Amino acid sequence: MPRYAIIGVEGPHDQAFVSKLLIGLGFQDFTGRAAELDPFWETLKPKYPKNGRLYVRMDMPSILFTADLSIAVYAAEGSGLKDSFPKAFVNHPPYRVQISAFGIVADADTAGPARVAADYSAIYRAHFPNIPNRPGVVDLSAIRTGIYVVPDNTQPGVLETLIIPCGAAVYPKHMKLARDYLNGFAAADKAHWRNFDDQKALVATVASVLRPGLTNTVTIKHDSWLCPATAAQVQPFVDFLKQLLSLP
Repeated sequence: MPRYAIIGVEGPHDQAFVSKLLIGLGFQDFTGRAAELDPFWETLKPKYPKNGRLYVRMDMPSILFTADLSIAVYAAEGSGLKDSFPKAFVNHPPYRVQISAFGIVADADTAGPARVAADYSAIYRAHFPNIPNRPGVVDLSAIRTGIYVVPDNTQPGVLETLIIPCGAAVYPKHMKLARDYLNGFAAADKAHWRNFDDQKALVATVASVLRPGLTNTVTIKHDSWLCPATAAQVQPFVDFLKQLLSLP
């Protein structure tokens, strides 16, 4: 019987990032065929329409697996990782007691990593009493728990803050030209940008060349941002996943 683990993330970019790293660690992607879904994850399968809203995105988690471990990487919408996703552990108790690991991956875009980890810990401690309140720390109880705050558990940022150094290693020409292009816009053209939107725009500009018409999510999952040449940049995150999931 396989072990099970759940990782909650704040959006589809983070979901693609975690999935790509897990594939690099030897996991396989679930095919998406309903008949092949492990029954353990049946409760996470979305029902349409979601809460009666026809245009709401279907939030099926990414399922990745090896011979002895199945992982659901769930991307919440907006504040859903704090508001709605905790209800999954109330509505389906096996997700609290029959898993081997639970982790959170969050951004430090509006608060520092310590505050982000403390806020998530306070919410999920009702379900996982030992979940650490410090970023990057894994509790080694029977159900391992931890919260990783990108980019590195110490400084403010978003996933793109971590991805950009990877792009500099594998797509240096693309990154320079994209940066020059964005620098050509006047400050007034970017007055509506929020924290770290410049970094998101930089990755998106390169994505528009690598995958015209597609998103940062697609390029992170399918292009070479995460590869052997960028292993050093993401090694702390990989080490966190290995410890959380009890991987060699």
